[in-house]
Amino acid sequence: MPEIFILIPNDELREAVIEQIRAAKLAEPGVLASAQAYPHKEGGTPGVVIVDEAETNEKTEATISLLCAGPEKPVVFLLGGRDDTDGVSETFSKPFRLGHLITKLRYYLETTPLLRARAIEFGPYRLDTQNRSILRNKEPSAIRLTEKETALLACLAQSETPLTRQEILATVWGYDDRIDTHTLETHIYQLRRKLDQDGENWILSESGAYRLAERCR
Repeated sequence: MPEIFILIPNDELREAVIEQIRAAKLAEPGVLASAQAYPHKEGGTPGVVIVDEAETNEKTEATISLLCAGPEKPVVFLLGGRDDTDGVSETFSKPFRLGHLITKLRYYLETTPLLRARAIEFGPYRLDTQNRSILRNKEPSAIRLTEKETALLACLAQSETPLTRQEILATVWGYDDRIDTHTLETHIYQLRRKLDQDGENWILSESGAYRLAERCR
């Protein structure tokens, strides 16, 4: 599980963010006094650093550059600042909702391990998350997947219980439950086209939740 670090000089904002992270039971965040204090680790899962904008864009960019200078670049969330700042994964325009920040954090914490998982087997298929492909028994060539299709299939394959639409949107896309989108249904449709080659039905929908056919029996 990636670690969470806070680099926010403003005491009130820093405590509010930490409180929300603790309430969501994501992790116990570490507080950084400066970008140089980030504990770079070679290998493993990158940490997530939440950075508040500095007084100028130049100072903000310098801070991000220092964070990303080590062997393992962290995932950087920038509160305020420019959308095009190099090295930043997510930018939150001020004022922002703390609930939206937590949803995006959950996405990075839960989806990153899914895409680094070992190969997952279900039915006649072997899912290779790192190469974004699935191989069917006795078939000579792999079926290519998009990044989101890979994360969605890995999410379903590793869950012991059916997953609701809201749970999948939060985990795979980082959306909160107020987002109205057909993104999930579109990806489910595309995955079914790739998986159900012989008239099978590998992704089941029941009572507003999704599961793989051989899971949750």
